[in-house]
Amino acid sequence: MASRLLEVKSALQDSVDRLVLDLLPGGKRSGGNYTVKSPVRHDRRAGSFVVWLTGPAKGCFKDYADDSAKGDIIDLIALCKGMGKDRSAALAWAEDWLGWKKMSKADRAKYIKEIKKREKLEKAKDDRRQQYLIQQAQKTWNKTLPIEGSLGEVYFKHRGIPLDEIRNRTDFCHFLPEAEYWLLADYEFEGGKRKKVKAGPTFPAIVSRMDNIDGHLQALHYTFIAPDGCGKAPIEDQSKAKLMFPRTAGAAIWMTRGKGNLNPDTMVARKLAAPGVIGEGIEDGLSVALGVPEARVLAAGSLPNLLTFPLHPCFNSFVLLKDNDWNKPEAQALFDRAFQRVKRAGYPVEVVSSNCGKDMNDLLGGV
Repeated sequence: MASRLLEVKSALQDSVDRLVLDLLPGGKRSGGNYTVKSPVRHDRRAGSFVVWLTGPAKGCFKDYADDSAKGDIIDLIALCKGMGKDRSAALAWAEDWLGWKKMSKADRAKYIKEIKKREKLEKAKDDRRQQYLIQQAQKTWNKTLPIEGSLGEVYFKHRGIPLDEIRNRTDFCHFLPEAEYWLLADYEFEGGKRKKVKAGPTFPAIVSRMDNIDGHLQALHYTFIAPDGCGKAPIEDQSKAKLMFPRTAGAAIWMTRGKGNLNPDTMVARKLAAPGVIGEGIEDGLSVALGVPEARVLAAGSLPNLLTFPLHPCFNSFVLLKDNDWNKPEAQALFDRAFQRVKRAGYPVEVVSSNCGKDMNDLLGGV
């Protein structure tokens, strides 16, 4: 069953564009995503229902208006065909759609072999694309300004975090006077390629490095802030005043080095290890670093990134910071998975939440 499932998923992903148009006609492709009206809700317009067409999540979907509606390419078929959670029925439908029921074993084996060959070529292409995007992120980082004396420093003070009082802080965050908020840019497609026709608005931004386990830049985290630095940029959905680019899985924002002020590789070379503290947000982590200067603090950047942050050997245990507004079952389940991941890796792990407000930054501010 497992090998059959993997073979069918690979074949569906190989034809994901055709499949999506069959299941969900009338949508719009935007980069590597396909947005369309929900097949099960009454949507006035497309926007919240998204299917990924490229990358590791090819064929996966998420309805941002319903946190329970998400899954892989098999779940997508089950949803669109009214099969509920019956993946066996969806698998059978997929084999019929692929034409496998009419194929001989030899023809199917040949077909799967061709798919694997294309997958290998596509992965190599995707890897090259990812390296290019990382190079672009590095170029942006090279253009950033020191955070000291900038509106970024004003923002942190407004949040109750004087950066100059945080001991053993890394040079993780810089400042850009103007950064494009690309989520509001307009694009159109020509010849299958996406072309930007109107840039998004610009705001001052705090730009933070997201480094992988080897300490190399993998992505950038942007906090778009108000023109006076006193709060986030005037974006309708304040939760989206923070963006990350490019892929962030396996990376984190390494904010303080804690007691000894040693970088991770030096610690390992000296056979040293220390506890690590990690939460979702930068402000949350810095609030802990301010009160517990001996802590080595990281930020994941997002709740899903808690599933993949680097488990570097410089750590001997972890404290996971849990926000109090993760009331939805899906968010709770995701955090529990992050906890179990660390535990399975052999690290002692504890969970800490603020006793007031949303997180440690609210506790710091007396919310």
